[in-house]
Amino acid sequence: MAKSIDFPLTKVYVVEGSKRSSHSNAYFYGFFKNKRIVLFDTLLEDYSALNKEPAEEDGENEETKSKPKNKKQGCKNEEVLAVLGHELGHWKLGHTVKNIIISQMNSFLCFFLFAVLIGRKELFAAFGFYDTQPTLIGLMIIFQFIFSPYNEVLSFCLTVLSRRFEFQADAFAKELGKAKDLYSALIKLNKDNLGFPVSDWIFSMWHYSHPPLLERLQALKDAKQE
Repeated sequence: MAKSIDFPLTKVYVVEGSKRSSHSNAYFYGFFKNKRIVLFDTLLEDYSALNKEPAEEDGENEETKSKPKNKKQGCKNEEVLAVLGHELGHWKLGHTVKNIIISQMNSFLCFFLFAVLIGRKELFAAFGFYDTQPTLIGLMIIFQFIFSPYNEVLSFCLTVLSRRFEFQADAFAKELGKAKDLYSALIKLNKDNLGFPVSDWIFSMWHYSHPPLLERLQALKDAKQE
């Protein structure tokens, strides 16, 4: 699959994420032509340590034996490929580069405005510093008070952009023919990670960097039926 979209994959790792938590994750990293994919063992149904049954101990009573067994955690191989298709979509569509550019532009803007405002006497006078202009105080005033509204607006814009990127990555996986597998994988991952599928649309639009599960499933539904 990586070769079909010219993704320069060199290695695939499986990390023992189950030693820290039951959260599932997958990501890629690396510069230029040296990319690596990392999968948490909790994402893989066949690898997850949480699916391994503990050795039966002597004296196990009938009540313990009669307890229902939980469904396995993680995804099947086809579903894992669908999740990777989503992650590779972020790379193919340049989402990582776009986020880096936005971050650098924001940093440049913040330092530029700080350089412009740090010399303003009115700024310090408004906070009781009439005769001195301490740099540390100016730093606190500018970044904690003046930039506060800007940071709220920027955070909302980045959240909207991130949600847009997630829908685009899902659509990319759909183009790879993985819509059906991604549909079932999203449901499993939401359940394994104890996510709540229903969210208020205003709250989620402001706070969630990823679209709620039901919105993503709705976007995949038509392709799944096809």
